[in-house]
Amino acid sequence: MGDSATHQADPASSNATSTSRADTTSNVAVAAPAKKPAATLGRPPGSTNEPRNKRKKYVFNKELKQLMYGFGDVPNPSNDAVGVLEDMLIEYLTDTCTAAAGIADKRGKVNVEDFKFVLRKDAKKRARVDELLYMNEDIRRAKKLADIPEFDNTKGGAKDPPI
Repeated sequence: MGDSATHQADPASSNATSTSRADTTSNVAVAAPAKKPAATLGRPPGSTNEPRNKRKKYVFNKELKQLMYGFGDVPNPSNDAVGVLEDMLIEYLTDTCTAAAGIADKRGKVNVEDFKFVLRKDAKKRARVDELLYMNEDIRRAKKLADIPEFDNTKGGAKDPPI
């Protein structure tokens, strides 16, 4: 009984509040309370500019589910768990890219060295970046070696012997 009485009183009080605000604004100039922008409500500083419900959802959904399963989660994790992990990932990527762009601000162009500088204090991540860059260079060299003219018929190299 007490709950229903308070429940019924809430709409009346909210209506009374809204009408009293309307009455007071017509007679007296009242400054509206300063509101935080909707994008930063309840989000830590340095997070993405748009709340999760406004930006493109499920950008990394498939990959994160596979990673979660690979690290011991169930084959089909809940969408909430994947969503939280995706929020964390997007926030980390945004912060890292923003930091790299801040370093490259004078040049106007972000390069690999800027990301290395941002990750300089995290030895594991820096080592992984170095490994991936080395592997990329190794693959590029292997492709260049495989593109030798004597194996490529389209560039006028050695031709197959006649049959």
